[in-house]
This record gives sequence, structure tokens and C-alpha cells, in this order.
Amino acid sequence: MKIKAWLKKAIFYVVLLFIMLVIFCLAMIITYALPNERIQAHIAESKDVLTRAIGNPFFGDYIEGGQLDEFTDLIIMNTAMNKGKSEDESVFIRAFENSRYSEDGMNQYDIMIKTIENDDLYNNQGYARYWHGIQTIVRPLLLFFNYEEIRYLFMIVMFMLLTGATIMIYRNLSIWHALSFVFSMLVINFFIIPMSLQYTGVFAIMLITVILVNLLYEKKKEKWLPYLFFIVGGCTTFFDLLTAPLITLGMPLLVDILLKNKEKCTIKESIIELVKLSMLWGISYAVVFASKWVIASIVLQQDVMTEAINQIFFRTGGSTEYPATKLGAIWENIKYLYNTVLLPLGMIIAIIWIVMLIKKKKKITDMKIVIPLVIIAIYPYIWYAVVAGHSTIHAFFTFRIQAISIFGILSSMVECINLQEIKKLNGNKEE
Repeated sequence: MKIKAWLKKAIFYVVLLFIMLVIFCLAMIITYALPNERIQAHIAESKDVLTRAIGNPFFGDYIEGGQLDEFTDLIIMNTAMNKGKSEDESVFIRAFENSRYSEDGMNQYDIMIKTIENDDLYNNQGYARYWHGIQTIVRPLLLFFNYEEIRYLFMIVMFMLLTGATIMIYRNLSIWHALSFVFSMLVINFFIIPMSLQYTGVFAIMLITVILVNLLYEKKKEKWLPYLFFIVGGCTTFFDLLTAPLITLGMPLLVDILLKNKEKCTIKESIIELVKLSMLWGISYAVVFASKWVIASIVLQQDVMTEAINQIFFRTGGSTEYPATKLGAIWENIKYLYNTVLLPLGMIIAIIWIVMLIKKKKKITDMKIVIPLVIIAIYPYIWYAVVAGHSTIHAFFTFRIQAISIFGILSSMVECINLQEIKKLNGNKEE
């Protein structure tokens, strides 16, 4: 009976994966079939904003983590122009080739200007190893808005999602968990995220997933969590260009473990839960990624697989030109997270926690939840060690997955304090 049940689940996941791939393919084809004239006009309208949206818009050299990824945003907009490699290139080919114009020795700003100003200039470089799902959001929006207006719209949406996720955590856990969540977002410069198309996708997925995890617990539908994490893994691959993919796993997983703990689950059940959901997310993420290489190779009649595999070796181990070590990658990302503001804030939080711990700590047996929380908090550093090449070169944005570590550590600290006793003390003071 158990074998039959496992087989049914496996078949269900395969079907779910197939449905996702079909939706992703159709979404890309429809997106690239949209009329280019209005889209290209709005990109041209954005020319001045695109070429000055560089660096750190709020801080100087002392707060390095506020840097925009203007390089990738320009690539996204260049790809969104959808000029194709020739005028008669089919929409089907364009949807999987994801081509753009490029020129050796020319920076992305000059390339963007040249692409905008020359209508008869066609693309000469493919980018088929990624899905480029962000185009399914950007190109439809470019029918009505320019780059600056899209960033403004993203800012509204992202802060609404952050507010919604925070309220849900407060409602289902506590004010302290909610504050920990918000703090973890602030220290990675959340306000920068909506200002870059490159950053927005994974963080929008993460916030939506956090909200959905809370809703599933509220509706007593926790049995759907494995399917949710499986879908999220695939969606992360579809929308992301390897920005901070782990954030869509780590943050919702922490919330799930915290909510599961409220139901008085055992430490064994919590660890089984995090292993199961992590594996489902990881399998979906990897299979959907590899599926794009296979689909693109078939459609384009090109060897996308070899190029993608070569990139895996580069992303994990670096190269002679871009050397990388596992410890070096970890250190580079830590440097971007910690600064002269965060360090004293962290010390103040630690002192307050120690005082509260001395006065109102839980029994050791009630602190077991800390173990799975700390395990998840280590996830980012495992990621940096595995994807050392990419994490070293792009530390200015990959550092953000350490929000998982911050939220995990702060949540662990909260879980060591007897919040019920503190509430009673506050109630007595009011009387």
C-alpha cells in the first residue's frame, strides 16, 4: 500500500512538472508575440533613466549592499525589445532564444543606446540557457509604461507584499517574529529591490509564498505545502536570472517550521519537514532549469546543453580570470551584509536578548525548535560554498540570501524567550 501511495505522489509531481513546463513555454511564446512597436517606444522613452540608473542611489561607499544591478536591467530591456536575429525570425524561435544585441568592447549603456537608436539593428547573441520569465511581466507592462513607471509600480507592489507578509506573521506567530522578518528585509536594503527588474522577481515570489504558507495554516490545509514548495522551486527558475533564488526556499521554510512548532510537533518531525520541502524545491528548481536547456536545444537546433554545463563549472568553481574559493565566496558575501550600522544594531539586539533570556527563558526542552531554525539559517553559506564562482563575482546581490540567516537567528532568539510570561508581566503593569 505504501509503495502505491508513493507511486501516486511521484506521478502527481511529474504531471505537475509537465503542467508547469507547458505553462512556462506558452507564457514565453505569448509574451514574445506581443506587438513590439509600443514596447520599443516605451524603452526608447526610458533611455535617459536607463543610462543613469547606476550604482548606489541612496548611499555612498560605506553601505555597499545598496548597489543596483543596472548591467542586468539593461540586458533585460535589450532582450525585451525583441528585435530577433532577423526580421522574419519566428516568434517561436524568439521565445526560446531570448536574443539581444551585443558588441565586444562596448559597455551595456552604449549598447542600449545603439540598439534603441538603430531600428534596422538586429540581435546577434542568444541567451537561451535561462527561461527569462521576467519578460512575461516586463513586456506586457512595457505596452503601457516606461522603465521608470514600471519601477514605481514594482515599488508599490513590493511594499504591499512586504506589509501583507509581515501582518500574516504577526497574526499567526507574534510581533517579535514579525519584527524579525522586517529587520531581515531592511538589512539587505529591501527598498533597493523594486528599483531593479533583476532583483524584484525572486523577492516577489518569496513574499507571496510566505503569505500562502500562513494562509494554508490558517485554513488547516498544511498538506498542500509540499506542492506549494515544488511549484515555487519551478517558478523561481522561470523568473530568476540567478539573483538570490534560495530566498524563495529559506524564508517560507522558516515560517513553516515556526508555524509547525505551534502545533507541538517533535524535533524529528520538524527536521523531516525541512528536508522534504527543501528536496522538493531543489528537484523542481533543477529539473525546470535543465528542461529549458533541452527545450531550447530542440527548438533552436543548437547545443545549449554544453554551453549551460560549461557555465555550471564556471559558476561553481570560477576560472583563471575569475578565481574563487568556497571560503572566499562566503567571506565576500558577509562583507556586503555587515557594515558600521548593522554591527552596533546587532550588539544592541544581542544585549536585549540576553537580558530577556536571563529573566524569562524557556525550558531547554521547549527550545528544540532552534535546531531546525539554525539548520535553515546555514543554507546561504552552503549555497555560497557550492556556487562559489557566481557568489564571489556577484556578491553585491547574492549577499541578500543572508536574510534567511538573519531571520533564522532572530527567530531562534525569540523562540528561547517565554513570550507568554512577558505578556503576563505587561498585563500586570497595565492593571
